[in-house]
Amino acid sequence: MDNTNRRVKRGWMNLRVVDVIEETHDTKTFVMVDADEGGRPWDYWAGQYLTFRFDDVADKPIVRSYTMSSSPNQGETCAFTVKRVEKGLISNWLCDNVKVGSILRARGPIGRFIYEAGKDLSHLVMVAAGSGVTPFVSIMREYAKKIGEPNSPKKMTLLVSYRSRKDLILEEDLKALSQTHGCQVFITLSRDNEAPPEFWQGRISAEMISKSISGNYKDCTFMSCGPTAIMDLTGKVARDGGVPETQIKTESFES
Repeated sequence: MDNTNRRVKRGWMNLRVVDVIEETHDTKTFVMVDADEGGRPWDYWAGQYLTFRFDDVADKPIVRSYTMSSSPNQGETCAFTVKRVEKGLISNWLCDNVKVGSILRARGPIGRFIYEAGKDLSHLVMVAAGSGVTPFVSIMREYAKKIGEPNSPKKMTLLVSYRSRKDLILEEDLKALSQTHGCQVFITLSRDNEAPPEFWQGRISAEMISKSISGNYKDCTFMSCGPTAIMDLTGKVARDGGVPETQIKTESFES
């Protein structure tokens, strides 16, 4: 991670929402710019998150962190994607109340759940469920046009699980990435038996993970995001395949 000439903004930022995208029936993407300075006067690495502070939702301030689903190469905006969670106070509040023009307070970017050139191996393997796909769309979009170049992966593989086709978060991005040289995207559906054959069926399994990389664990760095069960399974499969612990990264989306 090279911090040379990296723009940083300290403390809490005021971010203005400039677009709200309906991703699915229960998921929205919020596109933002800096409300005080305009644009995005700070830099980040794909896969990092922002920590938001909500002062008026409950009696006391509430803090939540959301990974940016945007990529640094997308210009002067940033975005995060939120899926409603049953009884989830903040996820539901965001989806119900945040509109174009709303101001959100956040600080960051934060986190090391990123691709690190010089440390990670040439094949980046990503395993996710539901909204856990967001950091991987950010990472894949950032490096898709630089596959094989210095400081970039030579290959990227994403395996992601959704309940059904109506739950496909960031679907258009996934379609575009799946058609990009050096990028593979496999989608499995756990509750949609009538889906066309390009979709796999069932929850993510050890066999699916192995199949997604054709059983070749050499030169792989594994990243997993989502429920603990998915991360535990991915780590076990990677270790059983001979992947060193230093090449296995996880980030929980359970809160």
